[in-house]
Amino acid sequence: MHKLYSAACLLILSVGADASDYVIMKNGDRITGDIEKIWNEEVFIEPEYGDTYAIELEHVAYVHTDEDFDVEFRRGRRTEKVTGRLGLNADGKPSVIVDGGADSYPLSEVDNMLEIEEFFDWELRSDISVNVASGNTDTNSGRFYGMGALKLGEHRHKLELTRDGAEADGETTKDQYNVYYEDVWTFRDDWFVRGSVTWTRDTIRDLDSRSQYYIGPGIHFWDDSKRTLNLSLGPNYLVETIGGEDENSISIQTVFRYEQLFLHDDLVLFQQTDAQRVVQGRENKIINTSTGLRWELPRDVYVNLQVDYDYESNPAEGRKKTDITYLVGVGIELD
Repeated sequence: MHKLYSAACLLILSVGADASDYVIMKNGDRITGDIEKIWNEEVFIEPEYGDTYAIELEHVAYVHTDEDFDVEFRRGRRTEKVTGRLGLNADGKPSVIVDGGADSYPLSEVDNMLEIEEFFDWELRSDISVNVASGNTDTNSGRFYGMGALKLGEHRHKLELTRDGAEADGETTKDQYNVYYEDVWTFRDDWFVRGSVTWTRDTIRDLDSRSQYYIGPGIHFWDDSKRTLNLSLGPNYLVETIGGEDENSISIQTVFRYEQLFLHDDLVLFQQTDAQRVVQGRENKIINTSTGLRWELPRDVYVNLQVDYDYESNPAEGRKKTDITYLVGVGIELD
């Protein structure tokens, strides 16, 4: 009876051990805990006895998980995504096991692995850029930027608020406001529809207000955990008040978005371009670009280096066609 009881306990413990996430090292060591992700060629595991730490994949024989994950494989310039768990396939090789073992992918080909993406996710970010100079001309300028992002299934909503101001020798030289909202709905593989509403005011350039309503199809060239590159094209309806006169126009607008992570994801390179040409109404070409770097620091703080370029081929009378802004700012990010 005692032997039967001992055998039963050993069987329960063995099953319990097999049911846990674990990493088998090439030297034979076994590390048990909760597998959180594979990122930058490292496995992140939270053991029962301590905090999460990373193990370099080159030292790992194989990984076992109970739960499924979202797994990305790099295929040249594209990314293939599957949902599966980690373990040994039917041939005993370290793999990502898909559809209950019906298919598998080599563990060595995994680019990144994260917990299955939730239906709901959010992010908040804001930064302030200030520039003060004294000498022949006393100048000061500042920008406040705030961004909120909300993911609901295949819809990605974003709201941006920007306030730009500048003075030179006590005279206002820049007074801009911009509010931008967009919804990007990915409806099939890499294809999406972007809809946006923009409101702009720039009193120095006699732009009392400009409201824009855009919708257009687009394609994701890259859309994974480390990089984004997409392009959309469609009609844009403009309602403008310039120098007290109202103008309505229709343009064709191209929207380009690029963002990529470097240096263990601490450095973000980004580029955004909105270019449009009026095809009906007040003749004009409008180009707005933002290019820069965002350096992530500890405690959700970041430094932002950015150059904005704005161009209009037909600005208000007496106003310049181009406006270039150089920004150095510090911000905070919450998610």
